Amino acid sequence: MPFYAVAKGRTSGIFMTWPDCEAQVKGFPGARYKKFDTVVGAQDFINTEGGNGKGFTTKQEIRNTSKSSTSTSQNLKRSISTSSSSQRKNVNSQSQKKSKDDRNKDAKRDSENDDNFSDDSDGLSTIIAKQMDDIEKRLKSFEKGVDKIIKKGAKKTILIEPPQNKRRKTSSENDFETDDDGFVQVYTDGACSANGKTGARAGLGVYWGEGHRLNISEPVCGRATNNCGEIQAATRAIKQSIQNGITKLAINTDSKFLINSVTKWMPGWKRKGWKLQSGEPVKNEIDFKDLDSVQNKIQIKWNYVEAHRGIHGNEMADQLAKAGQVEKKHLLQ
Repeated sequence: MPFYAVAKGRTSGIFMTWPDCEAQVKGFPGARYKKFDTVVGAQDFINTEGGNGKGFTTKQEIRNTSKSSTSTSQNLKRSISTSSSSQRKNVNSQSQKKSKDDRNKDAKRDSENDDNFSDDSDGLSTIIAKQMDDIEKRLKSFEKGVDKIIKKGAKKTILIEPPQNKRRKTSSENDFETDDDGFVQVYTDGACSANGKTGARAGLGVYWGEGHRLNISEPVCGRATNNCGEIQAATRAIKQSIQNGITKLAINTDSKFLINSVTKWMPGWKRKGWKLQSGEPVKNEIDFKDLDSVQNKIQIKWNYVEAHRGIHGNEMADQLAKAGQVEKKHLLQ
């Protein structure tokens, strides 16, 4: 299972799927991210490449920010109150410096202005104080909301401990990876450039594991199409299994065409002499006949996996198939 480490992005952390990782780095300037096979490697990458040296934003940091904001709002209220008081004193002081005649003439007006100013500033302080109280309430509500998001997010994407892998390796089968039902795991894929056109190149890939001796990357035989690559890759994996004494094989492929052909359509084609419902011949008859000749010699389980979703085995089989397509130029038949 891959682990996507985001050292610099909208959110730093370790994510289980590529879409979650992509959402944090796509369009983010200077994003730093990488795929790993282990949580330890992913966390080391975050610690090394992250700007603040930490892999995650912690709940305590958010709380400290909230407390700082609350303290700032309280200081702001005190500052406004002090400022209003100072302004009233300055006005009174300036009024006292007027000449006696001016004071007599303007006594009534000064008194009214001072009262009005006092009322206005007190009202302003009251309004701002209420606004500060509202901000404090919003900050507390925000902190509670962040706590919920952190708890929910930790369950969804952030890994605290590596998950238990249901698959295991058995040395008795040359380190083939098997599932709990004893099926050896293999990933197959086909690739083709200029699919179905003159000068097309097609390759097949068979992936058993990292650096495994049975991994295959080679061009397809015959017609250069993506489907030919998919069929021939599965056939090669089955033949390898028979040669190595494997009796239970799980073929993981991103080709629904291949799975449907083998499990649904092929029996009907055979009954009709390898003809389609329309009476036309099956295009990949030669490749399907080759696959059919070996598939019943062992027990096979067909698993569909989505392409380009960060599934390590599928990604590696895809790379092997693409590498195989450039080894030889095929002629369209």
